[in-house]
Amino acid sequence: MASSKKKKKSSYPRNILAFLAGIALPACLALGWHSAYGQQDSSRPPVRHASLDQKTSAPVQQAAESPGEEAAEMRHVFATAVHKPTLDRLDQLKKMWRNSPKVSQIIDERRQRLLSLDQAYSDFIRKDVLAQMSRAGVSFEDSQYFVYADRNPSAQFISVGFYDAGSGRIEILGVDLISSGNIEKGGDYFETPIGVFENMVENFSYRALGTPNQDGWRGLGAKDSRVWDFGDQKGIKKYKNGNTVSQMRLLMHSTDPDKGEARLGRTDSKGCVRISQGLNRFLDTYAILDRNYEEWARTRPDSWLLKKDRKPVAYPGKFLIIGDSSRGAQAQAAP
Repeated sequence: MASSKKKKKSSYPRNILAFLAGIALPACLALGWHSAYGQQDSSRPPVRHASLDQKTSAPVQQAAESPGEEAAEMRHVFATAVHKPTLDRLDQLKKMWRNSPKVSQIIDERRQRLLSLDQAYSDFIRKDVLAQMSRAGVSFEDSQYFVYADRNPSAQFISVGFYDAGSGRIEILGVDLISSGNIEKGGDYFETPIGVFENMVENFSYRALGTPNQDGWRGLGAKDSRVWDFGDQKGIKKYKNGNTVSQMRLLMHSTDPDKGEARLGRTDSKGCVRISQGLNRFLDTYAILDRNYEEWARTRPDSWLLKKDRKPVAYPGKFLIIGDSSRGAQAQAAP
């Protein structure tokens, strides 16, 4: 009797442990499966945010937006992160030079030029984008962003656009000032070439060191500014015996934030497309032209080039299109 009672008493805790193990094991397996596989859904859209100033250490994945919804959001971000800072900078410059009527007038003209853009100019961009791409033999395969630079000395604009494959329509999200090549300076100054240029990994981008030259000029912008490299291109140079076509390296980059940004809005570069720091940060943060780089980064997540805190759009593009709104310089679509 004593031995059987002892046996019955000792089996009770074992039954409890077996019961608890039967519950815990499936739960642990489920949690382990979720940790290993449930967070690796590559079909989910990239993380998106509404502000360049918003900082999060662990962003939450959001439901996919339609192309139109995302473009509308990016239009708002561009207005606050690029357009407004440019207007504020021009206002500050105008106050700084208020005792110099000539300089003040030039600054005010640039400001008014930017504010006076109308539907007709947007229509020109749409037409010229399609004409340039037709001539280059390329097309938008699907919905994506693009950048259009107008080298016209009387314009000096850069636009961020979006092609909606569903509607076949091009939307212009915002416009900022640039400086394109000033061939009149001679020497190694080029006229910025017209055409369609793809942001390819083969012409690997890099970032500015922010080191000033002997004149205190940071030619590629503040430290860590993105430099988009579009490879060797043919450009026109001015020589004593007349203009000639020569090879140049086409870049899009920031300019010195203290000295160079005040000059945006006029031809001033050696052939590259100079942009504001605000636009540089916008394009870089949202991977607007990084379709090829985002594909490349899938197998190289630790690349030094692409920032870990970037917020790629769901429909990145890859084309910089350079045109000229001057009469006689506008592209015609290929027949």
